[in-house]
Amino acid sequence: MKKAIISLLAAALLFGCANPGDVPIIGGKLPGKFSATVLSDAIGQSARGVSLGTYTVANSRSIYFILRNVGDFPITNVTLTPGKLNEGGGAFVPITDGGITASPGTIAVLETSGNATVETVIEVDVNHGDVIGLISQQYIQKANFAGATLRITGKTRNEAGAALDISLDADIETLIKVASFELQYSLNNGVSYMKAKFDMDYKQYIIPYSGKDYIKILNTGNVPLRYNSIKYLDFYGLYEYSQTWKTIEAGEYSNAFLFDYDDTAPNPTGGNNKHYNSLGHFFLIDTIGVAFDNDGNEYFAFRPNTSIVINLGEPDNNIRLSLDIDK
Repeated sequence: MKKAIISLLAAALLFGCANPGDVPIIGGKLPGKFSATVLSDAIGQSARGVSLGTYTVANSRSIYFILRNVGDFPITNVTLTPGKLNEGGGAFVPITDGGITASPGTIAVLETSGNATVETVIEVDVNHGDVIGLISQQYIQKANFAGATLRITGKTRNEAGAALDISLDADIETLIKVASFELQYSLNNGVSYMKAKFDMDYKQYIIPYSGKDYIKILNTGNVPLRYNSIKYLDFYGLYEYSQTWKTIEAGEYSNAFLFDYDDTAPNPTGGNNKHYNSLGHFFLIDTIGVAFDNDGNEYFAFRPNTSIVINLGEPDNNIRLSLDIDK
C-alpha cells in the first residue's frame, strides 16, 4: 500500500520582493497573510496550525479547515486550486478531473481576523467511490495516488499601499484503500496465470476449456475482499446467503473453481456455440466497504446499499464465467 502524501505547507510568497522581510512596514502593520486550522473530522483525527494531518481514504471523504487572514490588511480575489502533489517544489499542476475539489473555489474578500464576523470554512473533497454531492457518478483514486496540493492565492497590500500577491500551499497526507480483482487462469498446470477476458457482448468471462482446472480470482487491490461462488448446474437464487463467503488477502489468489464436467457430453446449446454455460460458475465479490476499481468494466457496480460487486449485464446480476469448448 503506497502512502499518498498530502501535508499543509504554509508559505506566504510575496511576489516582486526578494523575501517577505523586504516588504516596507511603516507603522508595524503587516500585509494580509493566510493561515489555516484544520477541523476535527468524523474519525476524530485533527491537526492544528498549518498541517492538515493524515487521512485513511477507503471511500470519498471531506476535510475541513478554517482559512484566516492573520495580517493587518484584507486579502482579495482569493482562489483555491487543487493540484498534483508539489511537496518537492517545481511547477504547480492543477487537478482538473474532479478527483480533488475545494469549496468555495473563490472568495471575494478575506477580512483580517480582527474584523471578520464569521469564520471561513473550506471543504476539500477527496473523491474515491461515489463523488461527493453528485448522484451515480464515480471517481476512483489509484492505490499509488501521490496526493494533492491545494494552492490558495490572493492579493493584498502593505502599509505603504503597494500591491502584493500572496499564496499558501496546502498539502494533505493520505493512505488510499482500493479494492480490485482479476479473474485469471493457467494453461500450464498452474505454473503461470493470465488475465481472463470479459466478453462485453456476452457480458461474462470466457475461459479456454483447457484452462478449466486452474481458474482463480486474484486480489489486485490493497485490502482484503471476499467472494462467493456456485457452479452453474447448482445455481439457485440468492445462493450467497447459504454459501460460505471466502476471504482473499491483498495480492493473493482464491481457491481454484471446481467443475463437474463430462468430456463426452454434447454441447446442449449447439456444437458451434463456444460459450458452454453448463460448464460455468457464478460468483460475487464483496469489497467489505471499500471503494471498488472496476478497471473500466461498466457492467461491474455495487449492489445498492451494499459493497457487493454485481454484473449489471446479467439478469440475475451475477458475475459469470463460462468455458470455451473450442479452445
